[in-house]
Amino acid sequence: MVKPFIMGTRNAGQFLYAGAENLRDGGSALDAVEAATRLVESNPDDTSVGLSGIPNLFGVQEMDASIMCGRTLGAGTVGAVKGFLHPISVARKVLEEAPHVMLVAEGAELFARAMGMEEGDLSTDTSRKVYETFVKDAFEHEEIDESQQWIVNYARSQNMREWYDRLADHHHGTVNVMAMDENGDIASAVSTSGTALKFPGRLGDSPIIGAGNYCDNRYGAACCTGRGELAIRNSTARTIIHYMEDGLSAREAAFRAMKDIHALKTYGGMNCIVFDPKGNTVSATTREDRESVHWYMASDMKEPELRTGINVKP
Repeated sequence: MVKPFIMGTRNAGQFLYAGAENLRDGGSALDAVEAATRLVESNPDDTSVGLSGIPNLFGVQEMDASIMCGRTLGAGTVGAVKGFLHPISVARKVLEEAPHVMLVAEGAELFARAMGMEEGDLSTDTSRKVYETFVKDAFEHEEIDESQQWIVNYARSQNMREWYDRLADHHHGTVNVMAMDENGDIASAVSTSGTALKFPGRLGDSPIIGAGNYCDNRYGAACCTGRGELAIRNSTARTIIHYMEDGLSAREAAFRAMKDIHALKTYGGMNCIVFDPKGNTVSATTREDRESVHWYMASDMKEPELRTGINVKP
């Protein structure tokens, strides 16, 4: 039998302790992924998730999150949520309490408030500085016209697509956390502040089940980070699970899904992490300029292990 374990992306390694400890104590996979994700959301040094997340074009932070149970295929997701410290916990409440799967914006905030979720200011000196720099560069120190028409005019005149390339790596990204508990139940969680300086109301793949997040006890789990629009177009997370259902290994499924991203022939990159019910793990990326890695920690390990994945060329 596979030992309970948890895995995650990017700088999540140091946060996997909370999830692994939960699994050691006999906790559920859902509890483990939520606990680990909450710590990432509380980290002010991570400018793409939770506290200190870079805001949208109008300087407002909008958070997205999703959580899924592989045993029931139940899910809870929230999008464009403002003013709540732990979007992943709001998503968990949607999973367990709401008659819906996805809530966004004011509706999600109303629900979170009714559930007693913790509210707070997510901005920091770092997030404010990035936004102020963006505004000054974009408008040459002129006053901002914050109208809806301004958004359209600005996007057309400044070519917003170029901003995706100009942003530093730590200004965009997502945390993915997935786990299997002692009962063999699987859970997956995703949380993000979304693409930095995005259009207000923009949703990426993170809150969309099947795009950025999917798990099924029978086949495994898959989560994505990168340019979310690509994962939405390809339903990447669910497609990976489908490939494994058809008999591909976790590695083969991840490789093929990244090939699918390349086939879109558009700008932006994609990354994924995957595991199967036997505990085989893999990460993959479409990018050639960096190594694909993921963190792994079994319940009986004292330290998380950094594992190297695969780079998939066009």
